Amino acid sequence: MPFAQPNIAEATTVVPYRNDGKHRLAFRVGGTCFDLFNDGDVPLTLDPALRDFAVEPSSGGGVKIQVDWTDELNIPARAPLFHSGGLWSLFDESGGYRFYLSTPFLGATPYKAAWFDPEFRNGHVVLFRRYFDGGRPVYPLEYPLDELLMIHRLACGEGVEVHAVGIVDEAGRGHLFLGHSGAGKSTTARLWQSRPGTQILSDDRIILRIRDRRIWMYGTPWHGDAGIASPDAAPLSRMYLLEHSQETVLIPVSPGRTIAELFARSFVPHHSLKGVQFTLGFLDRVAREIPCSVFRFRPDGSAVEAISRAGA
Repeated sequence: MPFAQPNIAEATTVVPYRNDGKHRLAFRVGGTCFDLFNDGDVPLTLDPALRDFAVEPSSGGGVKIQVDWTDELNIPARAPLFHSGGLWSLFDESGGYRFYLSTPFLGATPYKAAWFDPEFRNGHVVLFRRYFDGGRPVYPLEYPLDELLMIHRLACGEGVEVHAVGIVDEAGRGHLFLGHSGAGKSTTARLWQSRPGTQILSDDRIILRIRDRRIWMYGTPWHGDAGIASPDAAPLSRMYLLEHSQETVLIPVSPGRTIAELFARSFVPHHSLKGVQFTLGFLDRVAREIPCSVFRFRPDGSAVEAISRAGA
């Protein structure tokens, strides 16, 4: 049967923030806290991948997200700001932005919609009740929504998420290994796993931000094939563009090329001119402050030793 479009004003009305300890949970990724709450009708839970990122809910800062059920939900007939080509689309609505997430199981009816203000500081997620088992706890920001929210929040002047492995060596130096899918990120993470005193922040997604006037890298829960994810962070010392090879060699890269390579491996809201401009400026600073090299490597111990010698 057809479903009517919900009342937009009602769907984007965020109730006053509550601090009663009922149906609230929070997690922190990349230095930003995401606080979920509702009026007691939606049982909340975190995705298992976020277990190490869970924190106590706070009344200050971060992103506040109200969660509710809805019995009516339709994607607008007009053109979106952006369509993923897959299962989500983004619209400019009610003075902010609304994501619609779909599944072939429901056809044209989305199973979830999420509205956020222009700075992605306050939001309202509505869940299509018929799709969910109301008796089971729900993680309202189920992937890809949590990462989409992170990417857009970062583009509001806070940082950028990149396709990379983040490794902290035994001396506390932060190494960022950048690469598209198949470039060797998970292989690199596994090569470093057995090295004493080494910490791996993520084998696929890293967040870069400025902290104490330095570039820092943060682990994320959105891991790759190696399944490595840490909530920790470390100052960034060096960057590497991964390339498979029959020999292990480091080739310095100019800051100009570094910006282009970083942007190509960044998660950027391309529909937002302001977000793209901020990201390019941020990556320019990263490229000027952090040395970068093409890292052609063999998948063996020589790769680890080459990085250790270069950073000594």
